[in-house]
Amino acid sequence: MFHPATPINQVVPRGFVLVAVAAIMGALLFLGTYLLEQSTGEIKIAKSENAATRAYYLAEAGASEAIYKLKNDATWKAKFLAGTLANDTTTRSSVFDSNGGYTIAATSIDDALADITVTATYNIGSQQAKRVIKTRFARATNPADTWSQSMYAGGTGGQENGNLTIERNCTITGGTIHANQTVKVTSSSTLTVNDAAVSASNNIIVNSGSTLTLNNSTQTEGTPSISMPIIDFDSASSTSLKNRANQTYTAAAFSALTSGTTLTGITFVTGKATWKNKNLTINGILASSDDIDIDLIGNYAVTVNANAATGSGLLSKDDIEIFLDGNGATMNISGLLYGSKEVEIDTKKTVTLSITGGMIGWHTEIEGQDNGTCTVTYDQALASAPLDPVLNGSESPIIEVNHWEEQY
Repeated sequence: MFHPATPINQVVPRGFVLVAVAAIMGALLFLGTYLLEQSTGEIKIAKSENAATRAYYLAEAGASEAIYKLKNDATWKAKFLAGTLANDTTTRSSVFDSNGGYTIAATSIDDALADITVTATYNIGSQQAKRVIKTRFARATNPADTWSQSMYAGGTGGQENGNLTIERNCTITGGTIHANQTVKVTSSSTLTVNDAAVSASNNIIVNSGSTLTLNNSTQTEGTPSISMPIIDFDSASSTSLKNRANQTYTAAAFSALTSGTTLTGITFVTGKATWKNKNLTINGILASSDDIDIDLIGNYAVTVNANAATGSGLLSKDDIEIFLDGNGATMNISGLLYGSKEVEIDTKKTVTLSITGGMIGWHTEIEGQDNGTCTVTYDQALASAPLDPVLNGSESPIIEVNHWEEQY
């Protein structure tokens, strides 16, 4: 028997469909609003991050301009060298585009030592991204005819600058051991000084358990600072190390040289000079526009021999880092170690470290285990030859001593 369909209003309560549709539409509206807000928030974050990145690079551009001005702007250069910069400022607007710019402020701490603050801003709508970079720049200023220091730390302007630290047993003979800040003997080590003077513009500190042994030698605190000697690494001058080099290598080409290589005269590396676990003989100078990084782990040797024609030594526009580890590792240097920033030597196990000439760094440190040999013997001719003011003129590099940033 045929039964007619039941009317829908008898199955579904009256008005339910309308309520259900309204609820669904409300949920979709809520979800759409949420997604829109999320997308808008993500867009704002992306724009903010983009503006912050632009502000950062604006600040870096300002720091680069500051170096240029300290080297090439006659007024800034003269004030920098004389130590008379007094919040001197330069402002640039519309650098990347109309939204960004920066201000450079320079204040002297000492002769050829200044703090630079770069404040960069980038506007995006009603918002502004801001980045502040603070950095300290220094420059060697001493045209040294002769050099009387066997070990030297030349930093000035604060306790973090100009420290000479000995953290392993070592014997130093002749010359003067001088720090423009502090000479420190620490880590239960013994520094034996023969026929020499130990001086510091601040303090000479011998920590508990460590020993400073003076044989026919003296120690003096509060002595005047000694300006760091000038070396011209890679200026346009015909007498710069780069332009006088007998051979020039890229960083990659130098590190690829085979064990047993002998280099004669002046060797200049454009970039970081890295030498790891290979034998090397240098009859003269190895100079780098960046770090010199030597690692000898095992029975390997790096030897630097005197060269009357060019002078001899390891000369870095940045840091010198030497790591000797493993029985038989040997570093024999007849010449000058010069790091515009830091000279750091670390020794492990039974190794040989022998330097005849001198060591110069903004900071200077010898650390490590007390096995093997550690000697520094002053030789005026070897220490002074690479510093010849006739060859080095006045174009020493400007170095970045400290770098710190603040972001707002």
